Amino acid sequence: MAAQAGGRARLARALVAALAAVGLPGRLAAQSDPIARAADFERRGNHAGAAEQYRLALADRPADVTALLGLERTLGQLGKAGELVGPARAALRADAKSAVVAGIALRAYAAADFIDSLRPITERWAALDPADEDPWRELGLLLAQKRDRAGARAAFLLARPRTGKPDALAPELAQLAGADGDWAGAAAEWARAVRRVSGYRTAAVTQLAGAPEAQRAAVLATFRAATEAPVRRVAADPLIRWGDPVAGAALIRSGLPDDGRAAGDVLRATLETLRGIAGRDARRAQGLLLEALASRSLEPAATRASLDAAQAYAEAGALEDARRLLQRLASAGGGPPGTAVAAARTLITVLADEGKVDEAEQLLERGRETLDTDERLALRRRLALGWVRQGRFDRAEAVIAADSSVEAAALRGRFQLLRGDLKGAVAWFQGAGPYAGTREESQARFALVALIQPIEADSLPALGAALLRLERGDTTGAATDLEALAGTLPPEKGGSELMLHAGRLSAARGDRVVAERRLRAAAAGNAPTTAPAAELELGRLLIALGRGPEAVPVLEHLIVTYAGSALVPQARRLLDEARGAVPPKT
Repeated sequence: MAAQAGGRARLARALVAALAAVGLPGRLAAQSDPIARAADFERRGNHAGAAEQYRLALADRPADVTALLGLERTLGQLGKAGELVGPARAALRADAKSAVVAGIALRAYAAADFIDSLRPITERWAALDPADEDPWRELGLLLAQKRDRAGARAAFLLARPRTGKPDALAPELAQLAGADGDWAGAAAEWARAVRRVSGYRTAAVTQLAGAPEAQRAAVLATFRAATEAPVRRVAADPLIRWGDPVAGAALIRSGLPDDGRAAGDVLRATLETLRGIAGRDARRAQGLLLEALASRSLEPAATRASLDAAQAYAEAGALEDARRLLQRLASAGGGPPGTAVAAARTLITVLADEGKVDEAEQLLERGRETLDTDERLALRRRLALGWVRQGRFDRAEAVIAADSSVEAAALRGRFQLLRGDLKGAVAWFQGAGPYAGTREESQARFALVALIQPIEADSLPALGAALLRLERGDTTGAATDLEALAGTLPPEKGGSELMLHAGRLSAARGDRVVAERRLRAAAAGNAPTTAPAAELELGRLLIALGRGPEAVPVLEHLIVTYAGSALVPQARRLLDEARGAVPPKT
């Protein structure tokens, strides 16, 4: 047994020795290779040790690119990048035809602030391949890092005659021009860049979005004048972001790629840009792009895009465009299940809003069997509102006579108010409760109740007539009527509240001069609930007009005089904004 154990032990020792002998050459090779040792030092964070090993490697092979790059990297970590000059000079002598070595040398001399040596090294590098833009790009970027913008621009521009490419380094020149505030120059360079490589469009749009208002026209003119569609399309995103989304959408549609998939990508990207922008113009632009997307899509995506386009048109007030699409969808076959029903449902709404209530009612009657009860009732309520806008209250009541929902109660309250029956309106609104309809509809009812509560009269036909003008879309006329009516009522008994409402309507329409006059009149009435609201709106308007110092005393008066008002926290925030202590709230 002992002999056997001794034999096993000798065998194990022999196996260990054999395995060690097999691994020994690899370990010896690693220990003798300075680049391998340097890499090991770098992994352990010993940059000084790594730099020493890279120097040892370069002593034998001065142009070894791995060692040069390693030394550049480790010296940079040590803050000694300028010490690479000596090894770089030796590398240039050893290999005069290596572009990589030339690039390393250029960076080394720049780190050491040997600026006068940069141009000769660049010339030497460029001579290796006269069509190569990299030497001039590297030189320009290094000079830009040294804050020598003029030198950087000269280097970038020199690439053009040297390489024979009139658009060489256009992206770099565009970035430099934008940083210098030369937005027209930046636009010209981005046009060259996109003309050469369409993928630069995103970078161009991103930078040009920062152009100040005074230079935007010049930026847009550059791209609109281009003959190539990809270059013209660059102007679309700035147009959308700068307040003209319809023009931006039209520009996109006029220059779409012939390839359907590429065109779809362009349209979807622009729709994404529009997604976060509010307003009727943005919705009309979405309609234009969705309609173009539908024409380039297969079913069921084409139908879905057409429905979305019609909805966008309707919300933008472009009712003819919405009706055109919906009539086509409602009469077309072969689409996804439910397409015709959805199109007809939306078309009824559009026709009612367009004032073609008879036509909408006939369409609803023809399609009543395809709609469930809730859908039919909702559409009838929409028709009733259409009849009221035409002043046909009896017809409106008849349309919703069988509707006992809270939504119908809220609508009846609205009808009573438009007739001037204040007491009846409040009764119907109270019967509907706070949750009838959408959140926005509930808030609108609350605002109407607040408007009429201070008024002591049970009936005021002049108020109904003014609000009916508003319902029909005549905001200016409605505000004028409200102001005139406010003058006939005591401030604390509805006069100030009506004047405040007139001021808000004017401000929303952009009639800021008239809005300011009306808001000041509403605030001067000293009605305890209305005056603080009027002063808050006035302060907000003055800030929007860039007259923050004038807003300060208005808001201070609100905070001191109406200390118990629920509006005081908002007034404090606006006061800080008026004083410049916080940025404007977006």
